[in-house]
Amino acid sequence: MASPSPLAIDDAIAFLDTLIARLQIPSAAASSSSDPAAAAAAPAVDSPSASAKKSPTVGVVAVDVDVDLDRELLQSVRGDEAPPQVFLRSAALSKEDQEAGKGSILNKPGRKSLKTPGAAASAAAGATDKPVKAAQPSGGSISENAENYDKAHLQVGLVQSVDDHPISEKLYICKVEIADGQVRQVVAGLKKFLAPSELQGKKVCVILNLKPAKLAGQLSEAMILAGDANLDGVESVKVLEPPAEASVGDRVYLQGSSPSASPVKQLSSKIWEKVVPILKVEGGVATFDKIPLVTSSGVVRVPSLPDGAGIH
Repeated sequence: MASPSPLAIDDAIAFLDTLIARLQIPSAAASSSSDPAAAAAAPAVDSPSASAKKSPTVGVVAVDVDVDLDRELLQSVRGDEAPPQVFLRSAALSKEDQEAGKGSILNKPGRKSLKTPGAAASAAAGATDKPVKAAQPSGGSISENAENYDKAHLQVGLVQSVDDHPISEKLYICKVEIADGQVRQVVAGLKKFLAPSELQGKKVCVILNLKPAKLAGQLSEAMILAGDANLDGVESVKVLEPPAEASVGDRVYLQGSSPSASPVKQLSSKIWEKVVPILKVEGGVATFDKIPLVTSSGVVRVPSLPDGAGIH
């Protein structure tokens, strides 16, 4: 049986009138479009009207409607050749019976479903009455992720000095110049991976609005961003590299957008924890949710690390 063309369901009666007209097909064609064994096994289901006459069952079509439809309309279109039986579940059964499946033919093996627009289509296909939520991308929607990133304040900084931490063998104490000639102290866990000469005088990317914290007794007022990966069993760490042409204080933002005009004064750790997992290296470029990080001078790079390497 050919499916009906999409119809607006604004007028329920007009929709049903068109549906019934399409159901009036020769019995031979209806029989050939369904499984003969299943058709023979399926019981005949009468229209809910007490005055309706029984007619031979040549097929079964499940139609769910949410309005009280005129049953006489069904009877008026029956001609010499009986159309497939139409089972109006919502009109014929109580809600309790519907939920229990009493009298319903929706789950009969071998039946042919007539898929109708809107709510009728979902019911005819055996869907539940509960609304289905659209799937969300992992880690949240694109707009939510971008909003979280915009709350972070990332800048290009210049490492002025690198000193050993007085009591930790893993930490450096760095002085980093940012916008307007300000200098922030950054306690960085890079000593195991980079020599002081690989950091001093180097432009880096720093996040400035995390809550200041003491690390091994020394105040850290920002964070230098770096990528890391396990290469043949050895952990490799590389700091993010802004373009050579970038200036100290340049903002680091998402390609295709512009720097946030108002990053929050202090970024919540909960927001930062949502940002970090989707900071990745892709093709040697630092990305957030697969979008490259850029300055006004070009993209931010992470040399020598494979795709998928994390950034923190």
